[in-house]
Amino acid sequence: MFVSDIATATLVKVKEYSTSTFQKVARRLPRLDFIQRNRRVFAICFAIWLAANLAGFFIYRYTVDRSNDELYQQGLSAVRDLATKSGSFVLEKDILALNLALKELEKIRDLEFAAILDHENTLLAQVGTEMTTRKFDPLAHHRPVEKINDITVTTETLAGKTEIIGFLQNITFSSIEVGKAYIVLSASHLQQALNRLRHLYLSGVLLITILLVVGLVGLDRRAKLRALKVQQELESMDRIGPYLLQSKVARGGMAELFLANYIRRDGFRRKVAVKRILPHLAENRNFIKMFTREARLAALLQHPNIVQIFDYGKIENAYFIAMEYIDGKNLGEILYTLSQGLPVDHSVFIISEICKGLDYSHTKQDDTTGDPLHIVHRDISPQNLLISYQGEVKVSDYGISKAKSEPSLTQAGVIKGKLSYLSPEQALGEPVDHRADIYALGLVFYEMLSGRKAYEFSSDIEAIRAIPKMEMEPLIDATPQIPERLKRILLRCLEKKKDSRYQSASALYGDLVAFKKELKITFDSSDLADFMTKTFKEDPNASSTE
Repeated sequence: MFVSDIATATLVKVKEYSTSTFQKVARRLPRLDFIQRNRRVFAICFAIWLAANLAGFFIYRYTVDRSNDELYQQGLSAVRDLATKSGSFVLEKDILALNLALKELEKIRDLEFAAILDHENTLLAQVGTEMTTRKFDPLAHHRPVEKINDITVTTETLAGKTEIIGFLQNITFSSIEVGKAYIVLSASHLQQALNRLRHLYLSGVLLITILLVVGLVGLDRRAKLRALKVQQELESMDRIGPYLLQSKVARGGMAELFLANYIRRDGFRRKVAVKRILPHLAENRNFIKMFTREARLAALLQHPNIVQIFDYGKIENAYFIAMEYIDGKNLGEILYTLSQGLPVDHSVFIISEICKGLDYSHTKQDDTTGDPLHIVHRDISPQNLLISYQGEVKVSDYGISKAKSEPSLTQAGVIKGKLSYLSPEQALGEPVDHRADIYALGLVFYEMLSGRKAYEFSSDIEAIRAIPKMEMEPLIDATPQIPERLKRILLRCLEKKKDSRYQSASALYGDLVAFKKELKITFDSSDLADFMTKTFKEDPNASSTE
């Protein structure tokens, strides 16, 4: 029926518009910096916009259904009354009485045509001039749509594209069919009303959209000004609570590291490293979550081979982590300065110490429940392994680590970690466990022994394609200075299948200890301290790191 066609077409368009709009918004907008800055406000505005769409949709649908029903009820009631009144008049062919019965229908606003026929379909009386010149056959051009009780409902489109709806009922007298009552109603007024309602609905949605966009832009401008003010305050800040910032040591993608003095009110001093979120990220909720997550997770780990966390939080808009200060260098700096690998005894000792720290974090349990935390570092690389001038070896930076107790802040399938130190499962975006750290440690081990990275990639795509297929044995064979037993240990770290690798850092540590005994290696922390002091301490450019 015409009214239903209008409703269906409109609702389909509304559905397509809403669905396509939602898909585009869900796919594109979250990537924009504008949305990143205003995630919560945008979510509220989008909820208001969606609610307005749904409200308009349901109001429109309700109005269409009600208007359609009113038009049908009017036609059904009118043709039923006409058939009831005209029975005896048709039998007697009382044309005057029939005309009077039809005359009563003229008060119906949407009446297009009405007629009374005898049992042979001969026209007895009619009202409505637009159809009088046509040879009358009520079902010749009309399309029967449905039958309601004993009334046939039809529809037809006239030359002027006016849609009409016909109602045809048999006239009976003493249970004998003596004729037909036929009424045609025009849907033009209903169509105009629905068109106005549709335009009103779309205009309302557009107006709400404009108001929300303007409001969102205004709030964003205000947020940017506030963020700029906070950034300027942070850049000029030389103190965070009790931590007096001395000098900037390093700067990364999320935070910057300072050498600082912890000064208590009673005069107690202690040298610490303070990691502070970058000023331009101080209002970015995603970075703040990741930053505080790193601090909360690292604070659980208390081990001599893991950088200790003393304090973290927010003071005067500055998110910070106060941690153990390591007076030394990271392994990346050491290898870069040497431009070659480290001796076997040095490398084995350093990797053994790292194994102790990793095994502790991998097997760490919840202090309250005793449940394993399943902490995976996911970013074992030379830059995150610190060597002090006192011969200490420390694992640092749990910024992208994964733990059972912490919510995931990354999307499934997204690569996390440095490309040159990814395990095959990380490269493929698959779930990872502690064995990914063992693979990465094997790559670091290889680099320490050979003086070069096992592989380097310029993009995620290249890493995804190459790492799962990369053969490590030719690389091992290219370093003849490595003892055969150590090669086997290294190759086991670098097995592509997780089940073929060392199943724990403690197992790797055990094999390294056995290897040291076999070769009677006595290199320890005092030897490492002597090496660090002689190689770097006298360098005036030597820096202190986290």
